[in-house]
Parts: sequence; C-alpha cells; structure tokens
Amino acid sequence: MEIIEVLRKTELCHGLNDNELQQLSAIFHTKRVKRDDTIMREGEPTNELYIIAKGRVKVAIQSSASGGTEKIATIRDNEICGEFAFLDGSTRSASIVAEEESIVLFVDYLEFHRFMEANEHIGFIIMKNLAKILTAKIRKTNFEIRNGAY
Repeated sequence: MEIIEVLRKTELCHGLNDNELQQLSAIFHTKRVKRDDTIMREGEPTNELYIIAKGRVKVAIQSSASGGTEKIATIRDNEICGEFAFLDGSTRSASIVAEEESIVLFVDYLEFHRFMEANEHIGFIIMKNLAKILTAKIRKTNFEIRNGAY
C-alpha cells in the first residue's frame, strides 16, 4: 500500500496536489496492527497522528459510571485519530484499539511541525482541513448529546 494513495483519500489532505502529497508522504510511516492491538492508550503521552489506511479501530474511554471501558466511536479507512493530543501535547483522551487487522499511517509531531514550517502552503491546507474535521466531530457530539446518546 502506497502512502501517497492513502493520503490522497483522506480528508486531512483534501486540496493537495500530487507533488504536495508526494512531499508529505515522505514523513509518514506505516504500521500493521492485529485485531485487539492497542494503538494508543488513554492517559498516556504520545506525539503521533494516525490515519487508518485499511481496517477498523474503536475509540474507547474509561467510564466512571461502569468502571470499565466504553466504545464511543469507530474509525475506518482514510480517517484520522489521535489529533487532540497531537495538537495540544496532552495525554491521550481515549484508547484506540484495532477491531480487525489494520494498516495505519503515523507521523511524529516534531517531524510534522518541521515539515509544515518549511512548507507553509501545505501546512495551511492541512490545518484548514484539520479544523473542518474537528468541527464535524464536535457537531456530531453535540447532536448525540442533544438526542440522548450520552
């Protein structure tokens, strides 16, 4: 699986041309995970942004009500995860666990930050797309709360 092909399909890279995608692909890495592998654990410090290239993962949080973990979302092909801690440097707000064998792309924060500083136009497009992704997630959560999903 070519990294550039995955980047081309993700909303994070919407609006980038082939040359820009090629440049960006150089800083991403690929990792294969098995079913039930934990990609990131709630509360732990990490500094990577992930894109699910192929497969399905669940987002789970510790539930104070039940004392266990609660699945709050599913992330599929070409969707991102880990963006909250990636952006603000905090610990992970949720765990990400593979629900099936999956392939993920990931990029380190420092490498990503250096790339965006050196390529301001690409950085602007990515940050604009990231803002849209986060806005959509907040709206979805608002809708779910309003309709009693939580």
